[in-house]
Amino acid sequence: MQWDAKNIIEKFGGIKALAEAIGKDPATIYRWTYSKEKGGTGGIVPSSAAHLIRQAANRQNISLIEHAPLADSTHPHQFISWFRRTVPYIQAHRGKTFVISFNGEAIEDTLFSELMQDFALLNSLGIQLILVHGIRPQLEEKIAQANIQSTVVGHLRITTKGILNLAKEAAGTTRVSIEAELTRCLANSFISNADVKITSGNFITAKPLGILEGIDYQHTGEVRKVDTNSLKINLHAGQIILVSPLAYSPTGDIFNLRGEEVATAIATSIQADKLILLTEQTELLNDNKDVVKQITTKQAEALLNTLDDENSDLYLHLREAIAASQRGVKRIHLVNRKLNGALQLELFTRQGSGTLISTHPFEDARQANIEDTQGIMALIKPLELRGLLSQRSAENIEQDINSFHVIEQDGLITTCAALHEYPEEGMGELACVAVHPGYRSGERGEYLLSMIENKALAKGLSRIFVLTTQTSHWFLERGFIAASLLDLPKSKQQNYNQTRRSHVLIKQLST
Repeated sequence: MQWDAKNIIEKFGGIKALAEAIGKDPATIYRWTYSKEKGGTGGIVPSSAAHLIRQAANRQNISLIEHAPLADSTHPHQFISWFRRTVPYIQAHRGKTFVISFNGEAIEDTLFSELMQDFALLNSLGIQLILVHGIRPQLEEKIAQANIQSTVVGHLRITTKGILNLAKEAAGTTRVSIEAELTRCLANSFISNADVKITSGNFITAKPLGILEGIDYQHTGEVRKVDTNSLKINLHAGQIILVSPLAYSPTGDIFNLRGEEVATAIATSIQADKLILLTEQTELLNDNKDVVKQITTKQAEALLNTLDDENSDLYLHLREAIAASQRGVKRIHLVNRKLNGALQLELFTRQGSGTLISTHPFEDARQANIEDTQGIMALIKPLELRGLLSQRSAENIEQDINSFHVIEQDGLITTCAALHEYPEEGMGELACVAVHPGYRSGERGEYLLSMIENKALAKGLSRIFVLTTQTSHWFLERGFIAASLLDLPKSKQQNYNQTRRSHVLIKQLST
C-alpha cells in the first residue's frame, strides 16, 4: 500500500501548505501529481518523503489513516459470515501474551500508521503485547551523516564508541516515534476510548559479545538476562511494553543488540503464547510460490541446514524461531509486514498470511474435556447428517468425553476421535473420527490416529478396530486390514448396527 498524493495534499490543505510542513519545494510536491511519462511519480507519494509527512502530521494532529467501511452494504451477509468465523479466534487470543519483533524499516514505511493501528487493535481485544523494534536504517542514516566508517561482519555491526552514541540517538528517536504514532492512532481511531499505556524500561541485562574469530565487537552485545517479573507486572497492568535493542550490563555499560534476539529472549523467558517475527518479505514459499502455512521445528532445522547464506534474513529468522520453539514457545509466526493487514489475517483467519512454526505439527492435540462437547458436536453433526457417523447426542458425548481426543487450533476444535476400550479382548475401537472441512489437507486425522494408537498401547491393548461406511481406503492405507463381524469383541457384535452395514477394519499395534 502507498499513499495517494492527492489525498495527502488535501489533508494538509494544499500543495504549498504541505511543502512548508515537510520542508520541500512546492515544485517537488507538484511532481507527485504528474504521470510518470511527464516526469512525475504517477500520483504516489515517494517512500523517501513518508517519514517527513508522518512527522508533520504528528505535529499538526493530522490523521493519515484511511477509514474504509467494514463491509459492503450490498453484501452484509459476507461481513456477518466473516465476523462469525473471527469470533473464536478473538476469544482464544484474549488474555494471551504475544511478543512481536519488527525492523527499523517498518518505521520508515508508509504502512507504519496501519501497523501501529494493528497493535492498538490487538491490545483492545485483550491481548498482552510486548513490542521489540529495530533501528538499523535509522542508525545507518546517522552513520552516513556523521561520515563515520562502520564495519558489519556477517549480520553483526562492530559497535565502536562513536557508533554507540549514534545508536543511542537512533533508539531514542525511534522509540519516541513509535510511542507518538501508537498514541495518535488510538486517539484518531475507532478504539479511541481504549485506555492504553505504553511503557519502556530496563527489562534486558546485556553482556559484551566479546572477541569472535579475532574480531573485537566492542559495544555489540547479547542478552544476558531478562527481567521476567517486571515484564509480567507491566503486562498485567494492561500496558503495551516497548523494548529497544539497547541494553545495559551490571557495570552500566551500554550494548547494541539484535532486535530479533531480544524478542526471542523475552518470549522464552516469559513463555509467551506467540513470538511473531515481522519480516521484510514473505520468506517461506513452496515450489508453486505459495506461502508455506506450517512447519515443525524439525522441518525448520532441516531447512536451515540447506541454506547457504547464513547472513540472510531467512536464516536468522529460522534460527530464532527454532531457538524459541526449543525453549518452550509453542507458536512462532513469520509474517510479511509489508502486506497491509497481514498480522490480522495471520491471527484471525483460518488461512492465515504467514508461516507457523511449532514443535509438533498440531500443537494443541490433547485429551478432550467437558468444555469441548459443543465443539465436538459441531464437528460431527454434518457427518451424521450425511450418514458417515452414527447419531450421538450431547449427553452421549458428555458421558463419553474421557474417551475423546481433539485437536484445537486457536479455540476451534478441528479434529476429534474416540477410543472405546475392550480390555478382555485386548482391543480398542477407534470411533467418531472427524476433521473440519477447512483442515483436511493438514494430515490432522493421521496425527490424531497416531495419538489414539499410542494411548491404546499404553492401556495394554494390542489391536484397534474401526467401523466405517465410506472411508475404508483411508484406514487401509494406514495399516488396517479388512475383517469380519466375528473378529470384533462379543459385546460389540451384539450392538452392531445391521442397517448401516459398516465395513470392519482391524489394525495390529506394534510397540
